Amino acid sequence: MTRKSIRLIILFSAFSLIGLIVTQTFWVTRAINLTEKHHTHRVDLAFEEIRSELKTYRDNIEKSRSSVNSENEKVTIFDVLDTVFLRQTIQKYVEYHNLHDNYFFAIVKSSNDSILYSSDKKLPDLKKVKIHKACLRPLWKREYLYLAVYFPFERSKILLEMSAWLISSAIFLLLMTLTFYFTIVSIIRQKKISEIRDDFINNITHEFKTPISTISLASEVLMNAKQEIAEDRIKKYAGIIYEENRRMRSQVDRVLQLALMDNGKHDIERRPVNMHDLIKSNVDNLCLEHCERQVKIIYELNAEISNIYVDPIHISNVVINLINNAIKYTHGEPHIKISSKNENNFFTFSVEDNGIGIHKENLKHIFEKFYRVPTGNVHNVKGFGIGLYYVKTMVEAHKGYVKVESEPEKGTRFDVYLPVS
Repeated sequence: MTRKSIRLIILFSAFSLIGLIVTQTFWVTRAINLTEKHHTHRVDLAFEEIRSELKTYRDNIEKSRSSVNSENEKVTIFDVLDTVFLRQTIQKYVEYHNLHDNYFFAIVKSSNDSILYSSDKKLPDLKKVKIHKACLRPLWKREYLYLAVYFPFERSKILLEMSAWLISSAIFLLLMTLTFYFTIVSIIRQKKISEIRDDFINNITHEFKTPISTISLASEVLMNAKQEIAEDRIKKYAGIIYEENRRMRSQVDRVLQLALMDNGKHDIERRPVNMHDLIKSNVDNLCLEHCERQVKIIYELNAEISNIYVDPIHISNVVINLINNAIKYTHGEPHIKISSKNENNFFTFSVEDNGIGIHKENLKHIFEKFYRVPTGNVHNVKGFGIGLYYVKTMVEAHKGYVKVESEPEKGTRFDVYLPVS
């Protein structure tokens, strides 16, 4: 799958997800608005019934009190409307229409919005909240009054009624978003793995092709010799064949080690080992046999406790990998400082070089499998990108850990912590 295809998949998937979220948000908002309208409709029905009952109550009062009909007497709405009866009537129809029982009501004068009567002294400013109004003109024609009812938890009740649907919608949207995220991450990761795999195959093909060609050429010279070959030439070509064969075997062993690590089969066999002796013997053998350039090694092995239980084979490979990297990633003559100390019940050994260093953006990836740090103008660096992955895996298998510090063009320092006990 090409990068362009991946970008198109991500683009269309993101567009579809955003469209789905927008559509779902629209329908959720619309559903809330419809529920609010339904609530308002129920309030209006309750108002109609309340006014009807209040009108009947007023008519009965007017029949029993002829003074109410007199135009000269100063009468108020409360002469024809009992506030206790009003409270009881409102409560009855609020319950009947399944409205929220937490509410406030007031009788308000329309001309100046002054409150003539309220059910609670803590009634909020009616101009700043959503209220439901019912005109009281059929009950009281001498001035314009209206009944105001305020439900402080109206929106909360609506959301509570819709909570199951809202929560399920939110969960499904969240699941779709997470699925989209992990799908995109998986596609990008698979693409990266594919590129790393291709790079690994190219590297391993090159690493095997060179010694095979060398062995083939040396063998051909020996086979096609028409006259007796001098003993020194035979030793020379035999040595070439041996060295290239050893090189191929080393590469095969590294690939097999990688397979074992992927399967979790580390086969750690701990034995008491003097780490100072192990480090020196591996470094000396490595630099005597395989170094093409002069390498300067500085030892500062100051750890008082150097005898610890480790697998000597795996820890030797850890040391070799670190020294190999220090040599490979250095422009001129490698200067490698190897030090040790005891710290917090750990035996710590460090490998510090004067190489090309590692940039911060690459430093966090160096322990990943198959990852190879870009080397810029250094074109002779070979490898599969499994050396530091092996180092980290083996050290952690020993219950230790690895730290790294580096500055470009100043060098790199690896600190390996292995438990003493």
